[in-house]
Amino acid sequence: MLKVYHSNSLDTLRDLLVEMVSRAPLSDPFNAEQILVQSPGMAQWLKLELAQRIGIAANIDFPLPASFLWHTFSQLLVDVPERSAYSKESMTWILMGILPAQLEDVHFKALSLYMGSDGSEIRLYQLCAKIADLFDQYLVYRPDWIAAWESNENAPAEGDQLWQPILWRAIVADTKSRALPHWHRANMFDAFIQAIDQAPDTHIPERIFVFGISALPDNYLQALVHLGRRCDIHLMVANPCRQFWSDIVDKRYLGKLLRLNRDSGSQSNSADIAKLQLYEQGNPLLASMGKLGRDYLHLIHQLQLPEVELFTEDDQTSLLRALQSDILSLRNRRHFEDDTDTQALENTRLAIGNNDHSISLHSCHSGMREVEVLQDQLLAVLEEHRDIEPRDIIIMMPDVAAYSPFIEAVFGQAVRQRYLPFSISDRNAQQESPLISNFLALLKLSMSRYTSTQLLEFMSLPALLRRFELDEAKFELVRLWVLESGVKWGLDASSRQELDLPEFSQNSWQFGLDRMFAGFAL
Repeated sequence: MLKVYHSNSLDTLRDLLVEMVSRAPLSDPFNAEQILVQSPGMAQWLKLELAQRIGIAANIDFPLPASFLWHTFSQLLVDVPERSAYSKESMTWILMGILPAQLEDVHFKALSLYMGSDGSEIRLYQLCAKIADLFDQYLVYRPDWIAAWESNENAPAEGDQLWQPILWRAIVADTKSRALPHWHRANMFDAFIQAIDQAPDTHIPERIFVFGISALPDNYLQALVHLGRRCDIHLMVANPCRQFWSDIVDKRYLGKLLRLNRDSGSQSNSADIAKLQLYEQGNPLLASMGKLGRDYLHLIHQLQLPEVELFTEDDQTSLLRALQSDILSLRNRRHFEDDTDTQALENTRLAIGNNDHSISLHSCHSGMREVEVLQDQLLAVLEEHRDIEPRDIIIMMPDVAAYSPFIEAVFGQAVRQRYLPFSISDRNAQQESPLISNFLALLKLSMSRYTSTQLLEFMSLPALLRRFELDEAKFELVRLWVLESGVKWGLDASSRQELDLPEFSQNSWQFGLDRMFAGFAL
């Protein structure tokens, strides 16, 4: 059975998860506990919490929802590969093979104009990667479109978008011609639902927890509902509001309705304004920034599942807690029945103490300065609250990769007295490993100007130094030779000519090597 737990506190959901895992161990010791999470960082946090509270955290899997469901599909259905032929990476290469022949079609005029007359391979790859990403989202969020296109229907695409169903059918035909499995995330749900009832118990997890996931697509939820007929599934939802808030709207949406009403030719009168005021706004912060959670909760309510509410009580002891309590109770402190009621305004105002730093805003001129201010603030918090440890702190940002160099420079190079242990999560393999990123940069070297600083930077990598049996002293000698010989950029005169530049060899690598060998000969 699938049961939903609502709480505005992630700590409450975490404590519930730990209690369930420790109180009722699995009957099969070889069946790993399945905890679906949103990111590797969330999985690491749960591992530490489980280990601290239970004493050990072992035989637990923390898969992402997509990978878990695909693994379950591969166990219950026949001929489902470990990796789909319709993954983004696979579709990118399929499109590179079939798209050029499709560009002559009149429906592909927009793509043909983008490719231009040169039709470079790099531009083709970039276009195919974007289209593959688009189709991958359709497989998750618009499976009905995919089913219609595979039935030779073009709806809902029309006009300039007719290339999409045509191209999708070409991908399907290419996949069938190579005798690859036809399964993808849009066409396997019906077969999966039928296979659940006949599946042996060994192929069904004994217990599943879904924790810390902000939103799941509708077909993922439907798959979990049907899988819940064979096992216990606990869906733990971080719900910031205890009230029903699926119908609240923000001021921007109301303003859009007014503009549409005015643009349609009708005059905005008091009746129209009164009609718009029937919309419930609730808490303005939740209405404007909680749209994804609102739609997700609406999907869950439609399923009519058993639900458990674990909300905390209102707390007005600090500015942050008062803000959270307003969202929890769907309270708008700026809304009054009578705007002239000054007494009501006074009663809803919140007294903020001079030492209340629960919410603070810092204006910084660069990303580096942001991280420096963050380090100072963390040190101050740890100095004031001795019960807080570095592992209790999580820093969230929209783009981890953009801030990673600043974090390494500030936190990684701190002196011993100011050093804080840290780790950076949710980065791809290229960002995690300098060796991979430098290898990819090495592949792009043929399109560069071969500057001396660029090649010396490659040569300074420990892996390359080991490959050519060089140590730091020998590398410094090579660097001195390159600088003293006058090498600046370009392999030789012909390589500069390939860049549409004058054919000359001055300060090229060939020029520098000739000087070095001439000096050696003398």
